[in-house]
Amino acid sequence: MKTTIKILLLAVVVFVGSCNQTARQHTSGHIAGAIYYNGDIITMEGDQAKYAEALAIREGNILYVGTKEEAFKFQGDETIMKDLEGKTLVPGFIDGHAHFSLFGTQAITANLLAPPDGNVNTIDELLNELATWHTKNGTDKTNGWIVGMGFDDANLKEKRFPTKDDLDKVSKDIPVMITHISAHFAAVNSKGLEVLGITADTPEPPGGVIRRVKGGKEPNGVLEELAAIPYMSSVITPQTAELADL
Repeated sequence: MKTTIKILLLAVVVFVGSCNQTARQHTSGHIAGAIYYNGDIITMEGDQAKYAEALAIREGNILYVGTKEEAFKFQGDETIMKDLEGKTLVPGFIDGHAHFSLFGTQAITANLLAPPDGNVNTIDELLNELATWHTKNGTDKTNGWIVGMGFDDANLKEKRFPTKDDLDKVSKDIPVMITHISAHFAAVNSKGLEVLGITADTPEPPGGVIRRVKGGKEPNGVLEELAAIPYMSSVITPQTAELADL
């Protein structure tokens, strides 16, 4: 009987010691450096948005994402409590180089990207995309211009920039502008040059280049850097709150 009691007492001691050890491991190794809560925490898992109530992190690693009740179990004396106050938290986007602010604009203009993100492999296909987009959409959303975004001369079969002569095939009466995938170049048609006031007498702007017809001063429609960027911004930026919501 005494032996049985001793065994039971020993088992209890081992169990309690194990629990204490687990608790010590939890408190020493799993105290959160910060806990985020009270906002739209979107995990970006799957095809549909999934929301969590709280997120606990430590030294750049996620300890827990889920309910606030469980997340708060990782709180310690030095844990920073981040009340999101209704703001949205999403995973970080890691990209070598992207113009995130242009994604919305790109969605309402002609898609001139090469496969697999678009269907443009040649200048003729680029012109067809512009014409098709204009037929479907008009120019109400783009300040009266036919606009396409994302072409890449390196991926075009012709290995060159489309010029005003190419873009005039889309329209000679409506200004046309296409922007390079880098967002550092643009090309416009003859009407576009007219609207922008760019002529043979227009000097090169500081930090920009107006490409010319070979052997002359007449602009060929291709604009580089600060000869393009200010005009690109004015053309593709919504001018009203209503357009910004489209």
